[in-house]
Amino acid sequence: MTEIANKPKMKLQKMIDDIRKRYRCVVSIGRVRRARKWAKNLIEGKLTEHYARVWDYAHELLRSNPRSTCQVGVTTNPDGNNYFHRFYICFNALSDSWKRGCRRVIGLDGFFLKGQVKGELLTAIGRDANNQIYPIAWAIVDVENKSDWTCFLELLSGDLDLIDGRGLVVISDQHKGLLQSVKDILPHVEHRQCDRHIYANFRKAYTGVELKLFWAAAMSCVEGDFKRHMDIIKKLNPGAYEHLMSKEPQTWCRAYMSIGKKSLIIMLEEIRMYIMDRFAHMIEESTKCNTRICPVVLKKVKLFEKNMRFWLVIHSQQHVFKSRRGCDSYMVDLDGRHCTCRL
Repeated sequence: MTEIANKPKMKLQKMIDDIRKRYRCVVSIGRVRRARKWAKNLIEGKLTEHYARVWDYAHELLRSNPRSTCQVGVTTNPDGNNYFHRFYICFNALSDSWKRGCRRVIGLDGFFLKGQVKGELLTAIGRDANNQIYPIAWAIVDVENKSDWTCFLELLSGDLDLIDGRGLVVISDQHKGLLQSVKDILPHVEHRQCDRHIYANFRKAYTGVELKLFWAAAMSCVEGDFKRHMDIIKKLNPGAYEHLMSKEPQTWCRAYMSIGKKSLIIMLEEIRMYIMDRFAHMIEESTKCNTRICPVVLKKVKLFEKNMRFWLVIHSQQHVFKSRRGCDSYMVDLDGRHCTCRL
């Protein structure tokens, strides 16, 4: 038990070799597998014990993280027994930091849990100033449906003060329950769909030049570029054009965490420790920056420097300029921090 507790990912063959050296006997791989499972059950506890202590775990999280949101949902059956339904977590430190320094973009997604805990993990992921993923909130539910997404979005909206979603972009897949829940909870949000989901469906039917032009159209930030790529696709293959235009112009964001095949509380603790370790690492990396511009953004700016010599900059008034290159012309407002190229 001590060795498995210290090395939970110990290979079965390694255990067989250790037993052979220590006790001079040979055991089958099936017996070793059962022994490891038995030892892990003693260390981590049975799954029923985890569900029985989920309320205690929630109270402990709220005690150690004041002003956070941790909600347990149960279903009461006619027999009077309570059954687990959902578990939602959003730490106060995460929500406050998102409101202070992250982009107004949230990615929503869910993926199946294939370990001891059956159900799905719903996640809300943001983008920080360095254009990297920023975990905001997550929930474990028994099934991904409209009811669970509605509850998740209501709690998330309250934690982040989203109100009706004005000035916010939500990125998701085409799950019908999620699409409807976003319309109900955040009616004024700009809802975008995952381009990778569209691409996965698109490549099943088209594999030629249309497939290459797809990403050029998806990454276009100027309306003229998008229309130009779509016109080419339409000329090459009208069917591919109709397939693309039948999809809503949406984008996708998903953050996948390797949580393993763990019991409920062990899995939630691994997620919490992963995020805690990630933020400690990001704080350490931020102390190495010698400029106010984030490293990823600075790297992008340096890539743009190669083409800067081809642009002609004309001063208009105060901090407003016109930038021209051939037939392209854009307005740049340094005070307002926006450009008509939208890049």
